[in-house]
Amino acid sequence: MKISIVICSYGGNESLTKSCIESLNLQSSLPYEIIVVLDTREEQENFNRYLCKVTTLPCNIAYTGKKGLAAARNKGIEMSNGDIIAFIDDDAIADSQWIYEIQKTFSTSKMAGVVGGPVSPIFEGNSIDEKFYWVIGCTGTTPPPSRPIGCNMAFRREIFNKIGSFNEDLGRVRKKLAVGEETDLFLRISTLIPEFLIIFNEKAKVFHKTPDHRLTIRYFLKRSYEEGYSKSRISKIYKLKEERKFLSYYIHHPDIRTLFVVTATGMGYLMGLIHGIWSDSNKGLTYVF
Repeated sequence: MKISIVICSYGGNESLTKSCIESLNLQSSLPYEIIVVLDTREEQENFNRYLCKVTTLPCNIAYTGKKGLAAARNKGIEMSNGDIIAFIDDDAIADSQWIYEIQKTFSTSKMAGVVGGPVSPIFEGNSIDEKFYWVIGCTGTTPPPSRPIGCNMAFRREIFNKIGSFNEDLGRVRKKLAVGEETDLFLRISTLIPEFLIIFNEKAKVFHKTPDHRLTIRYFLKRSYEEGYSKSRISKIYKLKEERKFLSYYIHHPDIRTLFVVTATGMGYLMGLIHGIWSDSNKGLTYVF
């Protein structure tokens, strides 16, 4: 089973990408190849110089000519040659058993379509309550996740051949904190090819570097607003069961920060609905509530 690893990055994150690749060099089961995807040709040239001696594994560095995480992930899929395509963030470090656990899960279950696992924060300063880990791109246990997140997820290539890849109208663009392309893809899989399982393997671990600026109230509000905005667009097509689980947990475990997060998420959700109604009305579409 060949596993291609895709790391999406951009200029300024060269040292983070280097650390990520170094963790892949130490895997008990080595990947078939590593693909680093950037936005521009200039970034590609800079990364080529910086990373040229970081690994002896096959490593391709490409660029999309676009901005955005979803576009970079799609470029990685296009360039990859593995049976399994795994994604990890440039500011993440893989546990030494990460690839082994992914391979093991896919090998054990022929119906495994997506496999991922926990993403634990590496705080560079202060820490936060585990129930807010999703805000900083990590997973917690309160409530426990039922599907992977973008920093730690692997797919059978067959999935992309059947239903397409990531929606480039969703997702993060550099410091713009939009999200949703992963959720959209997971829900498409569950709807269009329900025979494929989405499996969360607790042993397939990744660690995510978390600087202090991601723990500020401003960051929390911005990230929560974007979460709500993106999910409102997705909710027009799919039921958001995972998100309702988190909302229910927050309602039963209230505090001041929770109030801020839920309010910002709700405002984003409402603005997404309003924007959707306005956009669709211009296209001659009508929503009935």
